[in-house]
Amino acid sequence: MPPLDAGNLRRRVEAHLRRLASRELALRLSGLARVHGFAVSAVSIRNQRTRWVRVRRRGGILNWRLIQLPPDVCDYVLLHELTHLRHPNHSARFWRELASLCPHYAEARKWLRSSKLLAC
Repeated sequence: MPPLDAGNLRRRVEAHLRRLASRELALRLSGLARVHGFAVSAVSIRNQRTRWVRVRRRGGILNWRLIQLPPDVCDYVLLHELTHLRHPNHSARFWRELASLCPHYAEARKWLRSSKLLAC
């Protein structure tokens, strides 16, 4: 096995996290969608620099970096995007529905804004 330098180690860790994200995040989004009555047909894992998630009825695009978030914060991000399927804005109705789906959303949102995992 070749020696590990910082660049090589980073590539290997990122590759591992991407594989894990491909398995886990698609299942998580599909499960949350099913439980809460949303329809999402396909999920792909990508390497976006400025977005965590984009969900449309025909499918979802998930950032592999979501796998690094605490589970409750990841669920908040996924539920936030799923809620946009019913409310394509940030109206009071949107936030009320999100609060009913994700009661801890305010804490998760605060954690996410303070994180340095995604530059947005």
